[in-house]
Amino acid sequence: MSYWVAASFGALDVREHDLAADGYEFVVTPVDPAPPQMLWGEGAALWFQALDSAIDDSRVDQSTRETLAQLHELGVVVRTESPVVTSGRLSRPWLISFQHELVYALLSNVAREAGIDIIFIKGPVLHAQGLRDKEHSGDVDCWVRPGDEKVLVAAMERWGWRVARAAFDGTIVAHSRALVPGAWGCEIDVHTRFPGVTTDVSVAFDFVLAGAARHTFAGAVVHVPSRPVHAVIYALHELRPVAGVQHTADQRARAVRALSSAGEETVDATETLGAGFVLRSALAESFPDADLSQIGTRVPWDWGWRSIASVPRRQLAAVRLLPWGERARVLVRLLWPSTDASQLMRAAAVRPRKRLFVVRVQRLKDGVIRLVRNT
Repeated sequence: MSYWVAASFGALDVREHDLAADGYEFVVTPVDPAPPQMLWGEGAALWFQALDSAIDDSRVDQSTRETLAQLHELGVVVRTESPVVTSGRLSRPWLISFQHELVYALLSNVAREAGIDIIFIKGPVLHAQGLRDKEHSGDVDCWVRPGDEKVLVAAMERWGWRVARAAFDGTIVAHSRALVPGAWGCEIDVHTRFPGVTTDVSVAFDFVLAGAARHTFAGAVVHVPSRPVHAVIYALHELRPVAGVQHTADQRARAVRALSSAGEETVDATETLGAGFVLRSALAESFPDADLSQIGTRVPWDWGWRSIASVPRRQLAAVRLLPWGERARVLVRLLWPSTDASQLMRAAAVRPRKRLFVVRVQRLKDGVIRLVRNT
């Protein structure tokens, strides 16, 4: 005997969503690399039936069998010898963008199949936890153990994303890998560490995972940081220097508000993650009566170069942190950027039709001038 069973790497019930106005009932990500499928009518009814209980092939007519075969070709139904199904893989959308919600579920399922632990950080979960006013984020941020990012990136490339190449890729300086979307339209940042954390990267990840909360995206139950830990991560994000520019008063206010909202457990989380250098002042403002004497203030090893305003000097400071064997390779990338980086610069240029060669030469010239002028 054989059975038809619903399958997905993320599924949304949109019968009460705006998409219902166009007749759609479910949006389902296939189990094989392909775009999400919109289901309606008989196909939607059969998929929903197969989600709850396996459909016995011997008990369906030819027309139904043909529809099930079409769903199988779409990758949202599988044929199996077992009638056992896993239910509960469908939920109503709660994000502003249902496409982004499907990306969360897809990443979770791809990581699970690869045997990778994954934690989703920042983004709309911060809003759901009452730590941030902003509801939507343009990308999806996740955190994996060092080394696992290579496996996850390779897997997501099969789904249509590609790596945005950067000069420091594969070095200790890079804290994440950016994945540029194709048809999915949602960038992914795969983190292996978080700037401002001085605890060993694997120990920090295990600490966050051990206390993680759970949240559902498109039927997939995923790990997210607990509220106190997430407040610490968000505060670090707000207070870190970006391109040599220190945080603003508004960013500090958002960090303090998040820490205050999450409570004094953020003090212990800060100590465990070794984030006292960055957050001690904000914690003192958030909890004026708290004893912060136990919080260490070791300076994050990458804080110095991040705080340098001059682009070429900041990059050279980062290069000096690398082993000698990696420095030459990174310097070449900085002086003569990858095609990806050059195309981004060309897109932002006044004359967008410049050839990549000209853009690279101009970048090299600008870098030398800035280095001489110390800007």
